[in-house]
Amino acid sequence: MRFNLFKQSDIPEKYRSNFINLYLDIAWFGVLSGTAVNFLNVYATRLGASGLQIGLLTATSAIVTLFLAIPAGHWIGKRHTGKAVFWSSVLFRIGYLLWIPLPWLFDAQGQIWALIILTFLMAIPLTPLGVGFNALFAEAVPDRFRARVAGTRNITFAIAYILTSLIAGFILKNTDFPG
Repeated sequence: MRFNLFKQSDIPEKYRSNFINLYLDIAWFGVLSGTAVNFLNVYATRLGASGLQIGLLTATSAIVTLFLAIPAGHWIGKRHTGKAVFWSSVLFRIGYLLWIPLPWLFDAQGQIWALIILTFLMAIPLTPLGVGFNALFAEAVPDRFRARVAGTRNITFAIAYILTSLIAGFILKNTDFPG
């Protein structure tokens, strides 16, 4: 039996580009998760973060989601799902750009608290993004293809996550930490 992860020949042409975009989207999320997200606590620890600060950094998104998931669902329900998900993702991703200047703007403790605050603020658009994506996925992928597309997305995410985690870990191990 031949295994071809991205075989699309049996999928109607009208769905192929959407499915490939869904695979590429999750691959980039795997890169992000395997690098910035995966090593955020490592970076904070190297800066001297306390256990409380690491806990806040880790739990902030879950706390925000706990309080905003249902309101986010109502908000998404009143809008075009695709546009709401798109703009939520843009706002969420802007937060990563704000990480870049932190070492030049703050000392170690300032960076840690800035990361906690940014993580909190990023979680606000992340909540409707997460809620809305589920609805968008259901709209974009016909029922008969959902399991296959979801499975392929999971495999794609795992491969991207593993590879980028290993590469980022190697780079961090072999690069001197400033300060």
